[in-house]
Amino acid sequence: MEKLSLTVTKRETKTPNALRREGNVPATLYGPGAEPESLQFSAYDFSRLPAEAFSHVIDLKVEGGKPVAALIRHVQRKSTTDVVQNVEFYRVSTDKKLTVTVPTKHVGHSQAVVLGGQLQEMTSSIDIECLPGDIPDYIEVDLTLLEQVEDSIHFSDLKVPASVKILNPLDGIVIKTVAPKSSGAADKKEEKK
Repeated sequence: MEKLSLTVTKRETKTPNALRREGNVPATLYGPGAEPESLQFSAYDFSRLPAEAFSHVIDLKVEGGKPVAALIRHVQRKSTTDVVQNVEFYRVSTDKKLTVTVPTKHVGHSQAVVLGGQLQEMTSSIDIECLPGDIPDYIEVDLTLLEQVEDSIHFSDLKVPASVKILNPLDGIVIKTVAPKSSGAADKKEEKK
């Protein structure tokens, strides 16, 4: 994946609402090794960031300074319009491991579904620990492991690079197949006997 970046500037001495009216978003950059900084950036530029930006390191290009590696830690949105009100960035060191949440991606086809089972997803994201440069876009969940109805895929079944550690309980279930809830399935079982 190409490097994600966002151009930011030091926050002007205007009220947050005045900044928003001009198409900017107020933000805070904090983290170890430096004092918190008040920043602002274009709301349009922020809206153009891909979904991966919320789980990957972003280079904040501060005008007149060096780029800063950061994670988006919190986005405050207006509840009625979903407009971004404020963003918190967390400064990261590229040589220290950090904890992030990444989405899952289903791959393959389940034989259990062909047999009539229904997929029941228990989680759509996974907590991991790794260096900032090793954060994957997603973690694959191989549905071919679900061969029979009532089969499950646990966190321990997921294949991740050696540089990535899954933090969820390894015996926890990511996805499973269950029997359909209609009475028709019970009738079919009776017919087979």
